[in-house]
Amino acid sequence: MNTTPMQSNMSDPLPAIVNPHLILPIPDGILPGKTEDIVLGIVCLVLAIAISASNLLLLTVLWRLRKRRLSTHLLVQSLAVLDLMVGVFVLPSMLTPLLTHRKVQFSETFCAVSGVLTSVTVTGSVLMVMSLALDRWIAVRYPVRYPRISSRPRVLLMVSFVWVEAILFSVIPLIPPLGGYRYKETMCTCLKVVGDDKSSVFSVTSYTLCAALPLCVVMVAGVAIVIVLRRRPKLSSQLHRTREACITTLLIVAAYLACVLPYSFAFAATNKAGGLPPTVSTGSSLGSTTGSSPGSNSGSTPSETYTDHKWIIYGLIVTYCNSLFNPVIYVTRSGRMRKEVSES
Repeated sequence: MNTTPMQSNMSDPLPAIVNPHLILPIPDGILPGKTEDIVLGIVCLVLAIAISASNLLLLTVLWRLRKRRLSTHLLVQSLAVLDLMVGVFVLPSMLTPLLTHRKVQFSETFCAVSGVLTSVTVTGSVLMVMSLALDRWIAVRYPVRYPRISSRPRVLLMVSFVWVEAILFSVIPLIPPLGGYRYKETMCTCLKVVGDDKSSVFSVTSYTLCAALPLCVVMVAGVAIVIVLRRRPKLSSQLHRTREACITTLLIVAAYLACVLPYSFAFAATNKAGGLPPTVSTGSSLGSTTGSSPGSNSGSTPSETYTDHKWIIYGLIVTYCNSLFNPVIYVTRSGRMRKEVSES
């Protein structure tokens, strides 16, 4: 039986803090070099600091503008909180594996917490961007009825629904039959794992309701906003603030798509080429097939299911850059926010 990198890491100065059977073993030649990992770690550190600082600034500005009681601010605040979580929890969890060249792994408990937080931020972000796009479409499509349709109680209800859905679909995988969360060394993060047919159904449902459908709605709403603005130029000139708010939302949508799609394409291309499997069987030890022992390279081996994953982690980091672009767009596009920032 061949020795896996994880087993060899157990004797390193920085030993693994988790049962190696909980981690999919990676064959030699798959992980990037130590220098590349350190560079990626520094990038994540700088990005985490920038995301945290910018979103804290945005939340501070929105707090100062709370007397205006704009319903849209509730959506922006929630998106800022989700982005702040990326800077405070998600990116820092990637730092230790990267800066130690993936010699330190996560415990099962920490991986569960990290996986839930990551899932909440990813799911909540796409749902919140969808809510913002729909809100702006209603504002420009039905300007007279908008104050009644998008009242503060209704927007508060929408925000609550987004958080409940994001938390629910992130916590449910912790139920044993559904596989839970496992650390993926090639991505330095904890992701959902599918355990059986029931969890496969849940994964499809979760992906449809929390990713595919909201993403389609975001794109359709963005196109609809552009169409309405082009067809009703008089409305755009009369309601200058609404038009500017719609343009800001379009920038948010464009930034989200620009950050998310590269990771999606990289993940899809890697899977198509025989790369990282979206699910890992929990019927046997992770990283081994039925009938083979952990770390064995017989049967369906990691070398057959893994290819070069540098584009995956690059795309993941680009995805998290969206949490930096959002506050920058809002602060630079809003005159009132710029004024508050200059006065602070």
